[in-house]
Amino acid sequence: MSQQTVTVIDTFGFFFRSFYALPPLKNKQGFPTGLLTGFINFIASLHKDHSSDYLIFALDAKGPSFRAEIDPNYKANRSPAPEELIMQLPIAIEWIDKMGYKSLSMSGYEADDMIASVVRHARAQGHIVRVVSHDKDLYQLIEDDVVVLVDAISKKVMNERHCDEKYGVHPRQFIDYQALIGDTADNVPGVKGIGKVTAQKLLVQFGTLDEMYRRLDEVTPPRIRGLLETYRDDAFRSRELVSLRDNVFESLDFNEFAMHFDNPFLPIYDDLVHYEMNAVLRTLKAKALFEESQGAPAPRVAESKSLDLLKCENTEGCTMLIDTDEALERIIALIPQDALVAFDTETTGLDPTKDHLVGFSFSIDGKTGYYVPLAHSYLGVGAQVAHESAKKAIKVIFEHRVIGHNIKFDLHFVTRFLGVDRLTIHADSMVMAWLTDSARSLAMDNLSASLLHHEMIHFKDTVKKGENFASVAIEDACKYAGEDAYITYRLYEVLREQLLLKGGQDALDEAFNVEFPFTLTLLGMEREGIAVDTAVLEQFKKEVANEIATLTEQIHSACGTVFNLNSTKQLGVVLFETLGLAHGKKTKTGYSTDEQVLEGLKNDHSVIPMLLQYREYHKLYSTYIEPLIALAQNDPTSRIYTSFVQTGTATGRLSSKNPNLQNIPVKTALGMRIREAFVAPKGKKLIGIDYSQIELRLLAHFSEDSVLVNAFNEGHDIHMQTAIALFGAEDAQRKRNIAKTVNFGLLYGMGQKKLSDTLGITTKEAKEIIERYFETFPSVKGYFSGIVEQAKEMGYVETLLHRRRYFDFASATPMLKAAYERESVNTVFQGSASDLIKLSMNKIDAMIRTEGMRAKMLLQIHDELIFEVDEDVAEIYASRFVEVMEHILELRVPLKTSMHIGNHWGELK
Repeated sequence: MSQQTVTVIDTFGFFFRSFYALPPLKNKQGFPTGLLTGFINFIASLHKDHSSDYLIFALDAKGPSFRAEIDPNYKANRSPAPEELIMQLPIAIEWIDKMGYKSLSMSGYEADDMIASVVRHARAQGHIVRVVSHDKDLYQLIEDDVVVLVDAISKKVMNERHCDEKYGVHPRQFIDYQALIGDTADNVPGVKGIGKVTAQKLLVQFGTLDEMYRRLDEVTPPRIRGLLETYRDDAFRSRELVSLRDNVFESLDFNEFAMHFDNPFLPIYDDLVHYEMNAVLRTLKAKALFEESQGAPAPRVAESKSLDLLKCENTEGCTMLIDTDEALERIIALIPQDALVAFDTETTGLDPTKDHLVGFSFSIDGKTGYYVPLAHSYLGVGAQVAHESAKKAIKVIFEHRVIGHNIKFDLHFVTRFLGVDRLTIHADSMVMAWLTDSARSLAMDNLSASLLHHEMIHFKDTVKKGENFASVAIEDACKYAGEDAYITYRLYEVLREQLLLKGGQDALDEAFNVEFPFTLTLLGMEREGIAVDTAVLEQFKKEVANEIATLTEQIHSACGTVFNLNSTKQLGVVLFETLGLAHGKKTKTGYSTDEQVLEGLKNDHSVIPMLLQYREYHKLYSTYIEPLIALAQNDPTSRIYTSFVQTGTATGRLSSKNPNLQNIPVKTALGMRIREAFVAPKGKKLIGIDYSQIELRLLAHFSEDSVLVNAFNEGHDIHMQTAIALFGAEDAQRKRNIAKTVNFGLLYGMGQKKLSDTLGITTKEAKEIIERYFETFPSVKGYFSGIVEQAKEMGYVETLLHRRRYFDFASATPMLKAAYERESVNTVFQGSASDLIKLSMNKIDAMIRTEGMRAKMLLQIHDELIFEVDEDVAEIYASRFVEVMEHILELRVPLKTSMHIGNHWGELK
């Protein structure tokens, strides 16, 4: 007889996750329905994803648990749940009973204790247990092949191997692991000062908490031994708090919890109608429609009642037009609940604040692309779908697992069209393409050609020059847009496989847990924009214009001739023929007069410093001041909206465009003046939080160099420590800046030639400094060499979160190989710094949304985040954001930030 399976649901854990995973849905009466929708979706997939012999919903009992007697502070600081969630909970709990399922709870205990007790009785009776939960507290119950955790949303199964990979400890050690690190959310104190890495190392060495304290004198370093001694009581009290009680019931008759296979929705049909659970209602109706349609050939979408009859048989793919409200409603109702849906939009242009949707397309099989026209506009245009019908359809589509190619663009238009702030997504095939190979073209046309060997219809062949998509004939639009949808679906399948083959589960985890949520974080930031005071810019514009006029006159006077300063050809003739200055090789276009050439001539003629200053002023005027004024005047609230490019760099660093707000000069007083124009509106403040020396801290973490690690852990000035080591205590203060240049320069592959040029010293002196540096930090040189060797041997390097960058050393020229060596080291540090700030941004974004904080995340400038918050909560919010950033991951050295609050961007440094 085969073993029977018990599925036990961490009910409130699922409800909370479901509530935050879905957009803030409401029915016509304004009653919130997001949690209820998530629950219904879960029940609809129950028999498919969690089919078992017995099903139990574990619930927390009302009132405090026995843990409050152990420690009155337990869960004392938890923020109250949002009102919208509290309103839906009793309905969802009532539905469990109405649908014929059974729940378990007991006064004085938590749901986790119910689950632990179910596990004990199930194991005693020889059953297998699947615990549906994402709660790490339940890792202590895992027992390979017989007790596993299952994520309700991702369906991922977590076993002993997963526990070991994620936390570095065995499930049997998990209680002791939690006793050491504590849990701030539940007010479990743990041992102050001990984080995940240290706790894992201690348990690997000693096995258990008891053994650790028995052999306390063996614990190193002394600081950790001291922490364990000081917080001994906290450790053992924490262990008691996190230990689950598995003896809540004396016996358990699993027959009471037999999983039934009746239609669970019929008993709550009226509730489903009242709360507008339209997706499941459509599914119920679609079954009848489907059965009715079998054998009835119906080639047109408008007439079909069966999705199967509307799917393409052509393996190359085909497109179908949906041009009536009835046809759209019918086909949307027939989409299976667990379907993956590729989605794409067609718009009048690229600016979501001014342009609008023309139509949208979707595919659920990678063969058929359906196109829905909404706003085509030309003489004799055919039937199109009404906006209200389109809105309903898009909402239902986004109740499924939606994928797109550069979906952030589509989401800008769709969220505005629907009047919502946020929609959830499953994946983005463009981001996946970048993760698998950051050097490849990410355009869908090129990916389709290279990965699918399919030549796509080109935009330029579809939309006439000077026109937009609204003027495209609907039949032609259908072919173009429908293809975009089914190719996106196919690219997702191929790229998911590539990602898994190249990077394993780590690569998929990084994509689904970090990068795809990050797309939504960026979407929110782009929608917010940042306020600009145009009066400040106008005043600055006058000053800069006057300076440009004065400098132009002085340069003409110094050269003895009048010429166009912005013409490199004329400038070359004046400098190298009229004035006779030394020059490089003359080409067909004239002499080079770039910044490097002018810097080399700075001491040769008085006009050169003036030319350099002129160029700085001119760049400020034309690249920043004028465009920023125009953009701000174009917005009714004087806000400027940048676009963040998630896939724009090979290292993973974010870039910004239209306008590029990451590139505003900071090294000069003039550049800082521009930042003064970026302001907090009345009643608000700006907060700037910057990671301090993040790449050097990552160097200490990765290399484990004891000198570096100790310097950071003891809070020393790392540049001063380096200066002392390189130049001695007497000269250290004077040469701290040299040490700073060396510290950062070597991370980016700076050799002796570049160092000598940067510092104005001989190459021999530069060579000696580099050699002394590696003697001071002995592990660093070996670590750098290890990165390069791995890049050559494996063909890639990995960041902190296992994101990979690939290098083709085999076919590279010697010059390219040298560049690859520098970039491999650079990628590890810049890429890992990018990982950390992405994690922080995702966490802060979730915090702002779930708690309804009066704050907006506006900009990311590499290692810095900028927020706009209500003035009265600025200090509180700033400290909370700092807390997230400094504790986002446990490294061998502490993460540190600098924080500033001000009325404009210029005050944030």
